[in-house]
Amino acid sequence: MYITGLGTVVPPQKFTQAECWEAIRVSPQFGGLASRSQAILRKVLSGNNGIESRNLALEPIAEAFEITPDAMHARFERVAPQLGEEAARRALAEAGLRPDEIGALVVATCTGYLCPGLSSYIGERLGLSRRAQLLDLVGLGCGAAVPALRTAEALLGTTQHVLTVCVEVCSAAVYLDDDPGVLISACLFGDGAAAAVCSQRAQPDAREIRWVRAESLHAPEAREKLRFEHRGGLLRNVLAPDVPALSAKFAADVLTLAGLEKGDIAEWLLHSGGRDVLREIAERIGLDDAALRHTSAVLREHGNMSSPSCLFALRRALDENAPGGNWWLASFGAGFSSHGALLEVK
Repeated sequence: MYITGLGTVVPPQKFTQAECWEAIRVSPQFGGLASRSQAILRKVLSGNNGIESRNLALEPIAEAFEITPDAMHARFERVAPQLGEEAARRALAEAGLRPDEIGALVVATCTGYLCPGLSSYIGERLGLSRRAQLLDLVGLGCGAAVPALRTAEALLGTTQHVLTVCVEVCSAAVYLDDDPGVLISACLFGDGAAAAVCSQRAQPDAREIRWVRAESLHAPEAREKLRFEHRGGLLRNVLAPDVPALSAKFAADVLTLAGLEKGDIAEWLLHSGGRDVLREIAERIGLDDAALRHTSAVLREHGNMSSPSCLFALRRALDENAPGGNWWLASFGAGFSSHGALLEVK
């Protein structure tokens, strides 16, 4: 399998962490929070947590505090198809393909639910063939990108080109209350989408990105550490304090499962889960700041976008013409699950 086109997109509305703090400080919900919760928000949004800005589908930002189930769902239903379509069109343009040349569409999201799935809406907007297979992956959280690409690899036995889209409207799934995990989530997550065209053959006259192999590791005993739950009609993010350490452990374990060591990898393209997550991974595997430059840049500019994040890191590496060789694409999240894919880039 070859990745022949890659597209990324974020909403046009960009907010600095300072702007987010000011909006939260004057919000209707802020005064009802415990003093400890207010202090957490102030510390995270005003300090150095590796994030400078985030793109959020909010206009104005005060929309963030309309947190009824209907308002949150309406935001997802409005924004997710738009972001998914735009990312897909960019990927198709890079691959030099028409929508009717796509035999299957795989869409991954965890920040909202539609039935028929989001694939139906994105497929319609793109003008895909009515015979194209439409598949939706749900419940994989931040780790969905690599499983989506593995699904595309399987589908390439029946068609020449598969389009994968990871799209998350995190602003439709974060809000404020006195739970520390919910508060931290409100300070970290941004909106975005990434799409990849997967093909049986490499694209002529373009940089070759060959999918070599992938590994996954699931640890259901750690499920309650990182997941969504439903409460009061809303998705509620469960985020335990030891998630950074867990992320690092399983990220290293997946690399070992693939039979690889640090020295085998030329470029590291990781899910930008947060500053503490990246610090733990760097320490566990033995990576320096230069190795994490693509991932850190995505975190700094966009925050944690959930499933599209590692594909944004891949986009940056390609745009910066990073040296070829073995590139490691890694995603991890709810479940607890961890995934990694070896790419050979020329």
